[in-house]
Amino acid sequence: MLGISVYLQDLDYNYLEKAAKIGAKYVFTSLHIPEEDYSEVDKKMPKFIEACTKLGLSIVPDISPNTFEMLRIKEGDYNSLKKLGFTALRLDYGFDDFETVKMLLSDFDIMLNASVIDGKYLEEAKRVGISFENILLTHNFYPKNNTALGIDKFKEKNEEFIKYGLKVQAFVPGDDLRRFPLYEGLPTVEKHRGMNPYVAAVELINICNVSDVLIGDSKAKIETLEFIEEYMENNIMSIKAYFEKGYEYFYESEYRSRADVPESVVRLTTPRVEGIRPYNNIFRRKGSITMDNELIGRYCGEVQLLKEDLEEDSRVNVIGFIHPDYIDLLKYIDKDTRIRFVRL
Repeated sequence: MLGISVYLQDLDYNYLEKAAKIGAKYVFTSLHIPEEDYSEVDKKMPKFIEACTKLGLSIVPDISPNTFEMLRIKEGDYNSLKKLGFTALRLDYGFDDFETVKMLLSDFDIMLNASVIDGKYLEEAKRVGISFENILLTHNFYPKNNTALGIDKFKEKNEEFIKYGLKVQAFVPGDDLRRFPLYEGLPTVEKHRGMNPYVAAVELINICNVSDVLIGDSKAKIETLEFIEEYMENNIMSIKAYFEKGYEYFYESEYRSRADVPESVVRLTTPRVEGIRPYNNIFRRKGSITMDNELIGRYCGEVQLLKEDLEEDSRVNVIGFIHPDYIDLLKYIDKDTRIRFVRL
């Protein structure tokens, strides 16, 4: 499922409504970071919770022992959190006590901090009788450059978690409004910090065993949310591309890849045609879109998307190019992927 993040300083109800309309299900917010403005929390929080409830958005409040002071409620008064309207809690630091987790599960769905727990923790949780039925694992995001997780260790942790039947949530950065105070993006995985959030989300889903992708920053572009939601729910991969004149019709349909997946190219299942003359037979850079011409015989009309550089070939016409930010998507196309080209 798709999620967004909202912080009181940057709260935009129009953004909430648009995200919900697209299909977002989660809204993450932090109730303990010192940079947040809690001066009018008594007024802002009930209105925020009410808006999310009306829009069908599940709030994921990130809490620590500091939360009670920030919200001006008695320390350990979880009933007040329930009265505010929270139905789930994401437990950050300071919640190592299994008895507290068991107690909270009677009133809330619980998101544990996936970035700091491991299989040993989960085994001990099972031993003391904690049910995993209403538990999700939510990774941290990392505001400071070069502090997020490496993708190999991240994958390794998630592979361990799914053995327990647990779903994993992770963050990608926003591409519209970065969050205060560093404005360096809020990813779970460091390599995603400067990456297109949609492409980062596709990677999390395909090779990292992530079930829910949340935007860590204050805002993502609406188009980005649409692309992520369409991929997660309908397996539609939106690829921004440029086509030469005469080939703009590729923007108007969906396409599929052949079931056999070559190493160097994606072969689309477009019908082959006759009479395509040689044209633009240039060096084929990674990300090129090509169409075989009549010199290749019965393969005339076949369309390919290039995963790597290939030499020029008089039998192959270059008819377009994929935007550089979207080329990495080619690694995740299979026979079930619905491919949609989007104008630059």
